[in-house]
Amino acid sequence: MKKFLIASGISLLALGSAAATPAGGSSVTTESLVAMCKNKSNVAEQNFCHGYGQGVYDLYLANRHPKKNPPFVCIPNPGPTRQVVIDSFVDWAANNAQYAKASAADTLMRYLAGTYPCKK
Repeated sequence: MKKFLIASGISLLALGSAAATPAGGSSVTTESLVAMCKNKSNVAEQNFCHGYGQGVYDLYLANRHPKKNPPFVCIPNPGPTRQVVIDSFVDWAANNAQYAKASAADTLMRYLAGTYPCKK
């Protein structure tokens, strides 16, 4: 059963990825990610939205180093749900349209750093 769930998840991510990645293999733009995150009736796009956002955040966590790369995003404990963060990001992106054509990963990190900054 576990293998089936993993295979299903990978298939859904692949479908979402194909829909999200423009021809030529360019990175996902903020506007394309926001469009998928807003489309709550499409399961594949919702899965891509959640997976992409979680992947960006997990990569940030994996690359932190106390001296060489200190944290600049500090999620409170207990933190908000993933859906709350995504909905807030969608609203933030609407108010920061200058990032519409930028890399979604970069824009997500801008949002997280501004919304959940670390105390100095």
